[in-house]
Amino acid sequence: MIRTVAALIPALALAAGLSVAGPSPAAAQSLDPAQPAAVVGGETITLGEVRDAYRSLPQQYQAQGFGAIYPSLVENLVQQKVLEQRGREAGLASDPEVQERLAEVEGRIIGDTYLSRAVEDSLSEERLRGEYERWLQQNPPREEVKARHILVDTKEQAADLIRQMGDGADFAALAQEHSMGPSGAQGGDLGWFQRGQMVPAFNDAAFGLEPNTYTAEPIQTEFGWHVILVEDKRTVDPASFEEMRPRLVAALGQERAFQVADEIVDEAEVQRFDLDGGEMAKPQLQ
Repeated sequence: MIRTVAALIPALALAAGLSVAGPSPAAAQSLDPAQPAAVVGGETITLGEVRDAYRSLPQQYQAQGFGAIYPSLVENLVQQKVLEQRGREAGLASDPEVQERLAEVEGRIIGDTYLSRAVEDSLSEERLRGEYERWLQQNPPREEVKARHILVDTKEQAADLIRQMGDGADFAALAQEHSMGPSGAQGGDLGWFQRGQMVPAFNDAAFGLEPNTYTAEPIQTEFGWHVILVEDKRTVDPASFEEMRPRLVAALGQERAFQVADEIVDEAEVQRFDLDGGEMAKPQLQ
């Protein structure tokens, strides 16, 4: 049975580990669509094709970020291309079963394409910008800090490390030597994180510090005692309207598609018949 990108969504999500990557609505939009993503038997799969496959996924998967799911999308398209090439070599392009199935889907593809374009044409700039403003209210600029920490067992150990910092000791070197945390080998480097990503006591202490300062007192969490150094702070602005446009169109389009389809049907000459062959009124769909 031939598997499409849509049919492989659960497998793609698991393969890509889609639990930590942040949304990146502009990532797929800014690519050169002609750039090769893979070459299979002399045929090129372009970044444009990968981007289109990404856009075909439901929003909950797109929201995880193009970069996170990219390797799985490429591999899926590679598999499809290999299967297509093998099938053509076997002469299946003219096979009666293939021709019958193509005829079955042709009408649906034409109808879907017409509806998709009609929906896009019906979404005014004003409506899209209104939806963007509502999105902005739910996604304000977010504060982030870049920090290091040292995790030890006792308050006394943490206090001693703070004392050594006051005497000029290097924070990263102390973290490598003393920290029990997984970041210890990297000098305690936690990279950038935003409010709410750390446990409350750690979060409050980190966001309460200015750049290039460290905690004057040990910070206790469920994991132990911490010394925290904040290296930098920044405010990350939400995605722009143009970056969000594809997602806005998709989100509003789902709602608008039912309305447009209903309007088009109302304009057409349609007769409906019940099971006994009598005239039937148009049903009220929910």
